[in-house]
Amino acid sequence: MDALLSILNLSTEATAIYEGPELKIVFANEGMRAMFGKSEGIIGQPLLKVLPEIAGQAFPELLKQVWESGETYTANDMLAKLEVGGELKDYYFDFTYRLVKDDQGKAQSILHTARDVTSRVIAWQRVESANARLTESESNFRRLVEQAPVAILVFRGKNMVIDIVNEAMLEILRKDRSIIGKPLLEGLPEIEGAQAVDQLFEVYRSGNPSDGNEAPVPMPRNGKVETRYFNFSYRPLLEGGKVIGVMDVAVDVTEQVLARQKIEANQKRLQDILDTMAEGVVIVDAEARPTYANPMAQRIMGIDEKAFKARSYNDANWHNERLDGTPLPKEDHPMYVVLRTGQPVYDQEIAIVLPDDHKFYISINAAPLMDENDVSGGILTFTDVTNRRLLLQQKEDFISVASHELKTPVTSLKASLQLMERVQHTITPEMLIKLITQANKSLNKLNDLVNSLLNSNRISEGRFPTHKTSFSISELINDCCHHIRSAGKHDIRLEGDPQLKVKADEQLTDQVIVNLVNNAVKYAPKSREIVIRIEKASAAVKISVIDFGPGIPPEKTEHIFKRYYQAEKASREFNGLGLGLYICAEIIEKHGGVMGVDSEVGKGSTFWFTLPDNDHSKM
Repeated sequence: MDALLSILNLSTEATAIYEGPELKIVFANEGMRAMFGKSEGIIGQPLLKVLPEIAGQAFPELLKQVWESGETYTANDMLAKLEVGGELKDYYFDFTYRLVKDDQGKAQSILHTARDVTSRVIAWQRVESANARLTESESNFRRLVEQAPVAILVFRGKNMVIDIVNEAMLEILRKDRSIIGKPLLEGLPEIEGAQAVDQLFEVYRSGNPSDGNEAPVPMPRNGKVETRYFNFSYRPLLEGGKVIGVMDVAVDVTEQVLARQKIEANQKRLQDILDTMAEGVVIVDAEARPTYANPMAQRIMGIDEKAFKARSYNDANWHNERLDGTPLPKEDHPMYVVLRTGQPVYDQEIAIVLPDDHKFYISINAAPLMDENDVSGGILTFTDVTNRRLLLQQKEDFISVASHELKTPVTSLKASLQLMERVQHTITPEMLIKLITQANKSLNKLNDLVNSLLNSNRISEGRFPTHKTSFSISELINDCCHHIRSAGKHDIRLEGDPQLKVKADEQLTDQVIVNLVNNAVKYAPKSREIVIRIEKASAAVKISVIDFGPGIPPEKTEHIFKRYYQAEKASREFNGLGLGLYICAEIIEKHGGVMGVDSEVGKGSTFWFTLPDNDHSKM
């Protein structure tokens, strides 16, 4: 919006924007301020307060008509009586009132563009007066045309022979006086086919005057033909009541048209940028009421722009919190800080809590919008940083858990070694075996934890190669589950097709199955039986590990394969880094397979994964 207003400020066309039925002036560039005769103090004021002299003229009624009907109103040579130096004077304007609507089609503001054409109208009035006396003084008429401050061209006869042309018109046409005496399309062949030419001949045929507004006309410029834009008036020349020619009074408005087109193009470009931004953008007025919200802002907040504009700070739809969970006072919100101080705020994170207690986090940048020296509103950009905030929390939790998990085997190993050192001369063989066994157990646990960390880091950095071979999946399962069977506490039952083979990394597949079986033993200790099922599934082989333990609540299954998920728990019944299932899921994804879980509380869990059936053979 600031960019758009900056462009409007540079426009050579007088431009103003009015808001609401009371026509409050929210913008006026230098051209419009000069037209009003007011250089300061008009922003935020109703139009009729700034120009009380127009109250009895047509303009307020026309603006009301545009506001209510939504139809654009354009006028040429409109008389306005404006107060200058304490007295009313006559001015003439070409102007357009155009309604601007919001996304819901509701009237939002009126864009007023205008040009002071007083000199053109006065010149035309003089020409009209001279035309009435044409038969009395042809020489006076020609002299008047040639000295007129606006471009005038006089044609005579049905072929539109160029009879009189003044210097202002020759400058526009980039021609010299050699065109005089030539028919229109011979003297100006480049304009053949232009609508303005057809209009000219129609005036001659019908005898009815005609006006054009910003009419495009092809004109020679720098060795090539380019489109120029003109406001013009065609008036028939009469003699004894018969049309003998046409007078053309023209004003080149190309620069104004191109400037407006550039404004419109920039406005569209700005809107396209806002519509496609990855950040939410909200504009508020001086009272902190939202006046605009881009699509991303609506998506992040979960409401449309209409609801955005209807909301107030901390209303029933949501409330704001600091990162520590305490309420965020109104005066500390970045939006209010900017409106109060006029200073920008960068990268301030806050939490937003919805009525259903769902919480998400946004990072806000805010800057003031200035009207002269006053803060007239603010612009906020923000992004959803919920995932970033949760990841930081997960990392903090993980560091705490990892420190605890690594400390336990290290402490145990250190205790075993210290004890062996103290009793090295008197230790019995039985005691030595026990201490060495305990030390190896601690060392193995430490090694497993370090490997999990290294594997997790390799996965995050994309350094996780696979070495695929063809092997029997049932043989792999029997080998990797031997340690569970040897313990004698659980029965491993193999179901399905034992002949199926897969082409995969055997070591990594072994790691996945061992992890799933160990989890079944660990989290379902009372489930005596563990079932491993092998089956054909479409173009893949599906392996499922089934326990009959307590199961997993539905709200946790969607997070169970995330890194550090185990570390998220505030109270921990089981130890671990929360990396096992994350690593398993990454291994399977690396193979082009899928991993999932089906669970029902009280009835057990089924963890399964698929491997593409790249090897269709059986044993």
